[in-house]
Amino acid sequence: MQQVFDRAFAAHRDGRLDDAERGYRATLDDNPVHVDALHLLGVLRHQQGQHAEAAALVRRAVNLRPEDAALQLNLGNALKALGQIDDAIEQFRNALTLAPTFPMAHYNLGNAYASVGRHEDAADSFEKSLRLQPDDASSHNNLGNALHALGRHAEAITSFRRALELRPGHAGALNNMGMSLNALGRADEAIPCFQAALAAEPRFVAAHFNLANTFDATGRHAEAVVSFGQSLALQPNLPPAIFGMGNALASLGHHAQALPYLERAVGLDPQFALAWLSLGSAHQALGAHAPAVRAFDQALRLRPDLASAHMNRALAWLAQRNFARGLPEYEWRLQAMAQPVIQTLPRWHGEPIEQRTLLIHAEQGFGDTLQFVRFVPLAAQRAARVVLEVQPSLLPLLAPAAQAWRVTLIAQRAPRPAADLQCPLLSLPLALGTTFDTIPSRTPYLSVPPAYGRKWRGSLGGQAKRKIGIAWSGRVQQNETRSMPLAELDPLFALDGIDWIVLQPALSAEERSALDAHPRAASIHRFDTRIGDFADTAAIIERLDAVVSIDTSIAHLSGAMRKPLWLMLPFAADWRWFDRDTDSPWYPGATLVRQPRPGAWGEVVNTVAKALREG
Repeated sequence: MQQVFDRAFAAHRDGRLDDAERGYRATLDDNPVHVDALHLLGVLRHQQGQHAEAAALVRRAVNLRPEDAALQLNLGNALKALGQIDDAIEQFRNALTLAPTFPMAHYNLGNAYASVGRHEDAADSFEKSLRLQPDDASSHNNLGNALHALGRHAEAITSFRRALELRPGHAGALNNMGMSLNALGRADEAIPCFQAALAAEPRFVAAHFNLANTFDATGRHAEAVVSFGQSLALQPNLPPAIFGMGNALASLGHHAQALPYLERAVGLDPQFALAWLSLGSAHQALGAHAPAVRAFDQALRLRPDLASAHMNRALAWLAQRNFARGLPEYEWRLQAMAQPVIQTLPRWHGEPIEQRTLLIHAEQGFGDTLQFVRFVPLAAQRAARVVLEVQPSLLPLLAPAAQAWRVTLIAQRAPRPAADLQCPLLSLPLALGTTFDTIPSRTPYLSVPPAYGRKWRGSLGGQAKRKIGIAWSGRVQQNETRSMPLAELDPLFALDGIDWIVLQPALSAEERSALDAHPRAASIHRFDTRIGDFADTAAIIERLDAVVSIDTSIAHLSGAMRKPLWLMLPFAADWRWFDRDTDSPWYPGATLVRQPRPGAWGEVVNTVAKALREG
């Protein structure tokens, strides 16, 4: 029967598995304890995916020849394939006890450790494997993976580079090196790695996915959409790629197109909290607050501490005028937006404090301070003393109001006077029990400091009957919808009888050039570096007939001074402009002009131009 076994072994070696199996079984029929036939038939069944039968056959061989390290190794391989990792580790260790210089046993032990997250042990095993076979590309690659998992990304890259020296075009090593480069913030170097991996292996789903994620994380959202699409063409039901496609489309402002992907992501994986969050955000961007809240609710059922879901749910409730639910939930902004919290002082919750000093500190942007400072005199009625801390460039503007309110005004990062309690500025509505119907709407509540009024007297120039301020772009932020291209303003600049006063203190070089070359340049005036702070801007606004602005600090300042204001809003405007209104409880002098659909700035500008023409 030895000849039968030898022919089976030759067939196995040549890949003729059916012939090999017949030969091994014939050998075992004749001799049921033929160790090599048991072993190799087990190896063959392992190759065919029949891992339980493979383990049983190889275990019989091990029991007959327990001192054979190769048998221990292959039993470990079968057990690992069955998911019995602890038992597999034991077999690999047995193999190494019998043969300490067995490189494959070290290598397979490393893979077993890695599969259960024991990356320190995995790295140790791969290093031992490499001492025995220093030119093994797979060991270098897997050592790199273990080091990456341990956060030792620079060392991981060294291992991947060595793997690529030994095996140029190793798609796995290229993909893995890209991941480590990403972890080090070197996305520009990671992208070519993923692209090279795909050149070597075009159907490499993980490389498509990692390339797409890197494009998305670096703001190259259109390229991310293409790469996510290629990943999904190969693996259509991959929830992270479906989720990524939805996010990339949303980042491009294509929220309606993003919705089906995000709905599919949560359908495939209902426990995917971040997908529920993104689904809610897409609904919110389309002005659909009720389905947005339902999605945020689901995200929070899965992850109750997900601050951004709390924050976005608060914005949806507030946009629907539901202050009772929205204002308490809005406190999550202090975690979601990493706002500075003064830990040394207890929080004030609106209670009377006749003998104590309250510190109120500004947060977020200039517009937020200008809008919510209206609540400071109401808080001052409940405290013995109030210290108001604001951004330095608002200090001169707010000084007259602070004096009238008997409030001590200080700049951020300046030394603080002693205080007993503190409250963030945007938490005042909650502390004061504000509802939609009790928003303090009396304007003006800000005025121009006299010195600034004198400074700007006679400075506006121009001969037109009307002087109107203009602002078309605020502080640029991620997924910004509160800015428009300068060219969209041409219907306004074309109006006769108006001098346009540019109120934005910061313009790009392209915007300056465009304004200088504009056919109506003679009626467009700007002050550039002459505007030093918000008191300068207020002094200019005081001398205007009206202001046209997008949602930025210029609009809030104009509203606080009760200057006639046309406020140009995106389709899904910030919560404070509520739903569908054309007027504002915050600023009685404002007219709200909303996009009829996302991105439709042209129609907004035409509406304002028509109102100015008829006015």
